[in-house]
Amino acid sequence: MINPASWDIRARTVLIAVLPTMVMATVLIAYFTSSRLSDLEEAHVQRGKALARQLAAASEYGVFSGNLESLRKLANSILQEQDVVRVAVFSPIQEVLADSSKPVQPATTVSLAPRYSDTPLRFREPVTGPGVNLDDPFLEAGTNGSHPPEDLHGEVLVEMSRESLRAEESRLLQNAFSMVVAVLIASVALALRMSRGISGPILRIASTVESFGQGNLSDRVPVEGGKSLRALAQGVNDMADKLGASREHMERQIEAATRELLVKKEEAEHGNRAKTHFLAAASHDLRQPMHALGLFVAELGQKQHAPDTHRLVAQIAVSAETMENLLDSLLDISRLDAGVLDRQIKPFPLQPLFERIDVDYRREADQRSQRLRLRPTNLWVESDPLLLERILHNLISNALRYAPGGTILLACRKRGDKVRIEVRDNGPGIAREAQDTIFQEFVQLDNPERNRAKGLGLGLAIVRRLTNLLEHDLSLRSTPGRGALFAVELRAAKPGLIPEGIPPPPAHSLYGRHIVLVDDDELAVASTTGLLESWGCQVTAAASLELILSTIDEHAKPDIIVCDYQSGSSVDGLAIIERLRAHFGQRVPAIILSGDTSAAVTDNARQAGIPLLHKPVRPAKLRALLQRKTQV
Repeated sequence: MINPASWDIRARTVLIAVLPTMVMATVLIAYFTSSRLSDLEEAHVQRGKALARQLAAASEYGVFSGNLESLRKLANSILQEQDVVRVAVFSPIQEVLADSSKPVQPATTVSLAPRYSDTPLRFREPVTGPGVNLDDPFLEAGTNGSHPPEDLHGEVLVEMSRESLRAEESRLLQNAFSMVVAVLIASVALALRMSRGISGPILRIASTVESFGQGNLSDRVPVEGGKSLRALAQGVNDMADKLGASREHMERQIEAATRELLVKKEEAEHGNRAKTHFLAAASHDLRQPMHALGLFVAELGQKQHAPDTHRLVAQIAVSAETMENLLDSLLDISRLDAGVLDRQIKPFPLQPLFERIDVDYRREADQRSQRLRLRPTNLWVESDPLLLERILHNLISNALRYAPGGTILLACRKRGDKVRIEVRDNGPGIAREAQDTIFQEFVQLDNPERNRAKGLGLGLAIVRRLTNLLEHDLSLRSTPGRGALFAVELRAAKPGLIPEGIPPPPAHSLYGRHIVLVDDDELAVASTTGLLESWGCQVTAAASLELILSTIDEHAKPDIIVCDYQSGSSVDGLAIIERLRAHFGQRVPAIILSGDTSAAVTDNARQAGIPLLHKPVRPAKLRALLQRKTQV
C-alpha cells in the first residue's frame, strides 16, 4: 500500500494541485452528463406519446368505418419512425384491427453504464369521435351488457425501443470519460510546471543541507524563488556560515584536547610502566627473603629439638606460610589491578583439575572433620587452566574455613554451550546485604578480631578479579543458616585428546646427588644449600656463571642444575643452564627458580623445556621435582 507520508515534496505539490481540480471536474462532468441523459430520456418519452396521439387521430375514420387496409397503412407508416418496433390498432372491445412490428435485432451498442432494461416503452392512446348509436343486440351480447363510451372508437399502441437511448448514453459517457482524462492530463501538466517553481528550490536546499551533513560546509544554496523561499535559502546559508565557524573553533579545541590527552596518555603509560616495574621488583625482592626463610624453617624443622623449641619452629613455619600467602595474594591483586597478568585460554578437561584439588585439600578436610566431595565429570571447558585452578582453590579454601564439620561439594554441569562449576557448602550462609561486600579486600564477616587463622580476606577479592579477567560469570546464592553456593560459568569446549601425565616421582632418597646451584642472593644460596645438604645432597653453589665454572671440575658432572632466573650476570638463568650443559658436554637435568611471576618468564621456561618454580618455593615441592628429575 502506497503511503503518501513517504512522498517527496514534488509529489505532494502535484497531488495538492491535481486532486481538487480532478474532484471538481469529475463532479461537474458527472452532473451535466446525468442531466443530459435525463433530458434525452424525457424527449424519447414525449416523442413516443406524440406518435401515439398522431396515430390515434389518423385512425379515427378507419376504426369507425372498419377500413382495415387503411389502418395497416397508417400502422406501417408509423412503424418507419426511429425506435418504433410495434404499432397496433384495437377496436373498442380490444379486437386487433391492425398490428405491425419490426423483426427483433440483436443489440449492437453496449452501454458503459446501462440504465434501462430491454423492455420497450409502451404508449397507448384512445381513438375518440362523435360516436354512433347502433341498437344491435349482437353487439350488446358481445359486450356482456357493457357499453363503451359514446366517443370511444378504439385504442392505438405504439412500442418504442431504447436502443437510441443506449447509444446516446454510451456516447455521452465516453465523452465524459474523455473530458475527465483530458482535465487530468492538463491539470497534471500544469501542476508539474508550477511545482518546479516550488519544489525545485526546496529540493536544492535539501540537497545542500545533506551536503552539510557530510561535512561540506562550503556549499551554499542559490537564493531564488518567492519571498519565503528566498528567506529560507538565505537562512540556510547563514546557518552554514555559523556552522563553519563553530566547526573551526571546535577543531581548534579538539586539537588542543588531543595534545593534552597525548600528554596525559604518555604520563599514564609512564606510570603504568613504573607500576609494572615496581610490581616486578617487589615480587622478586620480596619473594627472595621469603624463599630463604621458608627453606631455613624447613631445614630447621628436620633437626632434633626439645619440645618447646619444636613448638617454636612449628609456629615460625605457620607464620612464614601466612606471610607467604599474604604476599602472594597482595601481589596477585596488584598485578590484576595493573592489568599485567596475561591469560592463556585453551580447551582442557575439568576432571584432572578436580583431582588435583582433591589431592590438595583432602588432608585439610580430614583434619577439620569435614567431608570434601567431588563429582566426576567428562566435560571440557575453554579457560586458563592455571587461573581457573586458582579460582577454585580460593573457593574451596573459603568453604573449608567457613563450614566447620560440614560438607563441601565441587561439581559441574552443562547448560547449553556453557559449563557451570559450583562450590557448595552447608555452613552458616551469607546475608543478602553482605553478598557484595565479601568480594572486597580484607572483608571477613565473622573475623572482627582479624585472626590470621581464619584467613586474610583476600581470596574472594582475587576470585572476583580473576573471573573478570577471564570473562567468566561469577554468582553467589546463599541464605543464612542454609549454606552458600558459588558458581562460575564459562564456555564449554569439545572433548579432545588428554596428554599423558608425568608419572609421580618415586619416594627414594636424594642422598649423594650432586647439585649445582647458581643464585646471586646470599640468603637464598645459604637456605637452599642448607636444605639440600640436610637431604643428603652434595651442593656446589656460586653467584654467577663465571664463579661456578671456576669452582667446579669439568669432569665432576652434576646430577641436576638449579639456577635462579636472574642470577646477577649479563645472561639469564636459561642461558647459564645451556652454557653449563655445553661445558659438561651433556644435557644435564635442570630447574629454574624465579621470583618474577610475569608471563614472559613462564613462556621462556616452557619453550626451553625446563620446569619453573616461583619463589618462595615450598620445600616439599622442590624435593618432589628434584626426585623426578634425578630418577634413574
